[in-house]
Amino acid sequence: MNDKKLTPQESMELITSMIQNSKQRVAMPDLRISVMWAVVTILTAAITWVLITVTHNPWFNFVWFAIPAIGIPANIFLASKADRIKTAKTYVDYATDRLWQIVGYIAIGISIGCFIAQQCGYPQAWLAMLFYAFIIVGFGATITGVLLKENSYVFGGLFSVFSGAAVIICTLCRIQLLYSWVIPLYMLCFLLMFIVPAFVIAKKIKSREK
Repeated sequence: MNDKKLTPQESMELITSMIQNSKQRVAMPDLRISVMWAVVTILTAAITWVLITVTHNPWFNFVWFAIPAIGIPANIFLASKADRIKTAKTYVDYATDRLWQIVGYIAIGISIGCFIAQQCGYPQAWLAMLFYAFIIVGFGATITGVLLKENSYVFGGLFSVFSGAAVIICTLCRIQLLYSWVIPLYMLCFLLMFIVPAFVIAKKIKSREK
C-alpha cells in the first residue's frame, strides 16, 4: 500500500499543529524546566549581587554554585513528572530537547575547563561562564524561538547574545566589569529569554482556547 501524499496545504497544517502542540507543552506548568532554571538563576544572581555589594567579600561568589545545586534536583523532579504525563512529542519537541541538552553539555565542558584553569592559577577563567550564559544560552533561546515560531524567544535570545558581545568587547578593551551593571543585565537577559516568552505563549494558548 502506497503512503498518501500530503498536499502543500495539508503539510502546512501538520507543521502548524506540531508547533502549536510544542507551544502547549512549553507553556504547561509541569514542563517549564527552562523557566525553573531561569528563576533559580535570577534569584541566585540577585542574592549574590546584594551580598557582594553590601559586604565586598568575593567569597560570596560561591553562592553561584546554588544554581546547579538547586537546579539539577529540580530538573530531575520536573523531568520525571513530565514522563508520567505520557504526552506525545513532536519533532519540534525533539529538536528543542536536543538543543538544550547540547547547551547543558557545553556548560559542563566549560565548567571543567574553568576549574582546571583555576587550579593552574588562573581564577579569572571563570569569566568564560559569564560569556557562556550570555552567548550560548542566548543562542539556544533564539533557535528555540525559530523552531516554535515565537518572536518573544527570538527577541530575548538576541538581546542576550548582543549583551554578551558587549561584555566581551568591554573585557577585551579592559573596561572593568562592575557588578552594578553586569549582574542586572544578566538577570534581565534571563527574564527576557525564558520568563517573558512563557507568559506570552500561555496567554496565546488561553486566548485560542476561548
